[in-house]
Amino acid sequence: MGSHGQGQGCTHCGCENPIWNTLRHNVDLKAFAGKVAGLLPEPGSESLIFTGGTIYPLINGNMDEQVEALGIHGGDVVASGTLDHVQERMKAKGIKYKIQSLEKRTLLPGLVEPHAHIVQSCVMSNWRDLGPIDDFTQQLRPLYNWDYLVRLIKDDLPKDNKTWILGHMVDPALMPLIVDKNGQKQLTRFYCDASFDPAQDNIGNLDSIVSKSPLLMMSASMHTVYLNTAATNAVYDHQCKKAPDFKKQYPTAQAFVNATQGVLQEETGVMLAISAIPLIQALDVVNIFKYMKTYFDNASSRGITLLYDAMVDPVSKVILEAYGLTHPRNLRVGYAAACNGVDFSKIEKYKPVTKEAARLFYQGSVKLISDGSNQGLTGYQSRKYCCDATSPYGNFNFVDADDKEPKTLPDTYGKTLKEAVKTGWPLMIHANGDRAIAFTLQAYKEALNGQSGLEKRHRIEHCSMLSNDTLDQMKDLGISPSFLIGHVGYWGYAFEQAIFEERASEMLDLCQDALDRGLRISLHSDCTVTPLGPLRSMEQAVTRKMEGIRDKNGTFVKDAARQPVLNEGQCLTRQQALKAITYDAAWQCHADAFTGSLQDGHFADFVILKDNPLDEKYPASEIRKIVVCETWKGGHKVYDNPDA
Repeated sequence: MGSHGQGQGCTHCGCENPIWNTLRHNVDLKAFAGKVAGLLPEPGSESLIFTGGTIYPLINGNMDEQVEALGIHGGDVVASGTLDHVQERMKAKGIKYKIQSLEKRTLLPGLVEPHAHIVQSCVMSNWRDLGPIDDFTQQLRPLYNWDYLVRLIKDDLPKDNKTWILGHMVDPALMPLIVDKNGQKQLTRFYCDASFDPAQDNIGNLDSIVSKSPLLMMSASMHTVYLNTAATNAVYDHQCKKAPDFKKQYPTAQAFVNATQGVLQEETGVMLAISAIPLIQALDVVNIFKYMKTYFDNASSRGITLLYDAMVDPVSKVILEAYGLTHPRNLRVGYAAACNGVDFSKIEKYKPVTKEAARLFYQGSVKLISDGSNQGLTGYQSRKYCCDATSPYGNFNFVDADDKEPKTLPDTYGKTLKEAVKTGWPLMIHANGDRAIAFTLQAYKEALNGQSGLEKRHRIEHCSMLSNDTLDQMKDLGISPSFLIGHVGYWGYAFEQAIFEERASEMLDLCQDALDRGLRISLHSDCTVTPLGPLRSMEQAVTRKMEGIRDKNGTFVKDAARQPVLNEGQCLTRQQALKAITYDAAWQCHADAFTGSLQDGHFADFVILKDNPLDEKYPASEIRKIVVCETWKGGHKVYDNPDA
């Protein structure tokens, strides 16, 4: 049995951090005890009328209406429309106000990040970033290959051989592809081999980077850790002390090295590795608030006013609440409670989200995870991955008995969804592969028993590999998708060339087809899998440019004109994409009654941009570069760009 009660124990991109799962039980909850953050007052609010620029209030999701002015007071929107109308409304309410010029800039409702991970992202902030994406620019690093990893790891080696070298975000899917003897393109393979020969090609051999100090690299998809021999031996020694029977399976450390080659996968293997790291290195709880502040500040700098954490367990919930006691939040936080492996009878009774509850921290749903990561080769598919994968079809997390590759809906999964629906909570279900999505829709159908999922706004997260049939089922069932659109922008080329081949253009992130069926969609980052950045998500949904293509020198092509488009028919218009990171994203997060648009009486949550992302004259391929000048939450400026 896996960690979720019935599954294989697979781990899954940002939706479940195995490092946090391993170490969260060691967190001293007494250190984080206190009142809930929701009791803190809203920051002070100004009484202002904004005018002199472009204002889109997006009332009722209207993407075409522009207004001359917007009035705010007491943390809420008072009125929008002509300047005369807004002034009349403010005066009628006895509000003394100031007029604030936008100086020809663009004002939009605050941007919504509908699927990210806060504590689980911050927990590895002291690890080395070995990933291919530059968080500041949200672009792929110019050169991401084996030599880059070697330089980065060797740049700061520990002075002693006991200190672990810890890295995360390493991504084989964005390393240069390798063509095997059969002409099939493969992903880079990492392994350990202490007998390496410096004269030979050692690409992928971690012992060739460092041999004495333990080295652990966590993949960006978080389903795999890669160890050098020193780390593999340390894991073996630790496990033998913890579970003496381990020697029956692996009589010697060398036998363990030979069997694993330093590659440990899924929850069982990953946690085996993480538990061997000294706790003080693996989990920097002392500085967790500092990392969280940086995380929230970064979100504000990207124009985000509502961030929805897609998986909050009881420990991370306490940490989030405790953070609010001493650190006023500069954005609103909603969350889904983690429910894999949870006794549903112990879940708190469903409570509809109210404006008061949402001032700082609210629960809007519960979360289940069905499969893994497509770029991590663990999303559960109906056809084998085109490149080599440990599990050719990927992994499904709810299986019956020993059926590790179910072809029909496992009873375990169907029963789990029925129990989840009975709680009354809206569901967020992680499903990446096409077979995982098919199973999820079948289980939804049985659990809903003729009712529409629209009432609860049930969602499928990532929802990557789709077909006309599954989209039709989603429409019939009232299930909405949230797309990790970075799959197209960052990994689209690897999907097309090696992982899925022609299926990538046929099935990956069918955003326009979803809208054509009347589905309401959102775009998300799954941070840290991709960086926080709704404008970047908007750009990738509008252009669908495959940024992972390389030039002859092996560097990523930066010229958008030279980046091929993945399935042009699925490109969104600017209006559709903006709606997916504001109005409809707020709807999916059960927050549209108070944010996501600048309706009268809603929170005065908005962002001021230097340029207008809806202006067709502004290059679509540069939307992520639009400068966020100011971000406002509840009528209070929480971010002010000094360079804007």
